[in-house]
Amino acid sequence: MTQDPTTKPDTKGIEQANTSMREQLSSRRTFLAGAAAVGAAGMTGLGMGTAGADEHGSGGDDSNSGSGDNSMNDVDILNYALTLEHLEATFYQEGLDEFSADDFMNADLGCGVCDEVKEQIPEQVKVVGEHEAAHVDQLTKVITDLGGTPVEAAEYDFGYETPAEFLGVAMALENTGVAAYAGAAPSIQNSDLLSAALSIHSVEARHAAVFNGVNMESPYPDAFDEAKSMDEVLEIAGQFIVSE
Repeated sequence: MTQDPTTKPDTKGIEQANTSMREQLSSRRTFLAGAAAVGAAGMTGLGMGTAGADEHGSGGDDSNSGSGDNSMNDVDILNYALTLEHLEATFYQEGLDEFSADDFMNADLGCGVCDEVKEQIPEQVKVVGEHEAAHVDQLTKVITDLGGTPVEAAEYDFGYETPAEFLGVAMALENTGVAAYAGAAPSIQNSDLLSAALSIHSVEARHAAVFNGVNMESPYPDAFDEAKSMDEVLEIAGQFIVSE
C-alpha cells in the first residue's frame, strides 16, 4: 500500500485512545477504589500463600534476601504475577467477546498502520489472549503444588469503548507486565521458578512489541527495559480493578 509522503497521518484514533486512557488512569475515584481492591485481593492472596509455602516456595532460603522484604517468598511473588495474569487474560477475553475480527480490521489506527498490519491484529489478539490464559493456568498449578493458595481474579473496568482504545490499553498492560516481571524476577530464590518466570517475561516483551507497533510506537524503545517495583505495578493494575 503506497502512501503520499506529503499526506499527514490521520492520528485521530490514536489521540482518542490516549485521551481515554489518560481519563481512565487519572480518575481519582477509580484509582482509589482500584488500589484498595488490588491491595486487599492481592495481598490477602499473598498472605494465604505464604502460610503453606515456607518449606518449598523460597528454595530453602527463609531470608529471601533478594526481595527486600523478609515476609515475601516465592509463592508470594508467583501470586503477584498471577494477579497481573488474571487481569490480562480477562482483558483479552472481554475484548474478543466485544469486538469482531472486522472491528479490529477497521479500527481507526491512523494511516501509519498499513492494511497488511491490520489484517494480522485479530489473530494476534486471539493468540495473546491464549498466552495469558495459559500463564494463569500454569501459575495457579505451580502455586497449588507448592502448598500456596492462588489468588483469584477480580472484577475489572478497562475503560475502552472502541477497538483502537482497546489496543491502546493492551499496549499499556503488556509494557507494565514486562516491567513487573523484570522487577520481581531478581527476588525469586528457586532457580527453576526463576527460569519459568523469565520465560514468561520474554513472551510478555514480544506481546508489548506487537502492540507498540499497532499503536505506532517503537517496538523496542530503549536498549534496556525499566523494571518496576511491586508497589508501582499494583498501583497501575489497581486502576483497572473495580472494588466490590
